[in-house]
Amino acid sequence: MRKRIRSATLTLGICLAAAPSAYAAVDLGGPPVRAMTAEESAAHAIWLLRAGLNVSALQCQFSPYLATVRNYNQMLKQHQPELARAYQTLEKHFRRLDGKAGPRTFDSFTTRVYNSFSALEAQRSFCAAAGEVGREVLSWSPGNLSGQAVTAVQRLRGALIAPPDPYRQYQLGYVVLPRIPDPCIDKRGKPIKRCNV
Repeated sequence: MRKRIRSATLTLGICLAAAPSAYAAVDLGGPPVRAMTAEESAAHAIWLLRAGLNVSALQCQFSPYLATVRNYNQMLKQHQPELARAYQTLEKHFRRLDGKAGPRTFDSFTTRVYNSFSALEAQRSFCAAAGEVGREVLSWSPGNLSGQAVTAVQRLRGALIAPPDPYRQYQLGYVVLPRIPDPCIDKRGKPIKRCNV
């Protein structure tokens, strides 16, 4: 009986140790991340949310209704302590993995994160989602970003897929033009005298 209990306990322990954290299992898009703890994964989700709303504040100013600039600035004020902790946690993550090159690697990572939210083809859908997410973030009480950031980032990423455009029916690939012979060059590639070349 004791062997069965030990065996079951050992099996359960191995399964729990092998199971990834709740944050590690979620793909949030953007540049790949390496070996994150649960705390670093939560900070990563918060940082992606901040970056996505920052890009929307810059990219979606065409519509005052969306209020992306106001929402972003209010989020920075309302959730400042949690955003600062996320920044510090990610900075430590990159120093842990890359040593002295950590700050440079973190800067490069942040640039790639911002670029991953660029939405030329899907700007309208991204801006609409960012407006909604930004308003929701302001309704969250301070200290609750990490619990909500994953789903908010997933909504922003989902909006980056361009909807089909009914006016763009045909997508042309490369068009091969026929070779048009030069009337002043003969078949051997030499100039013809009558053209005064």
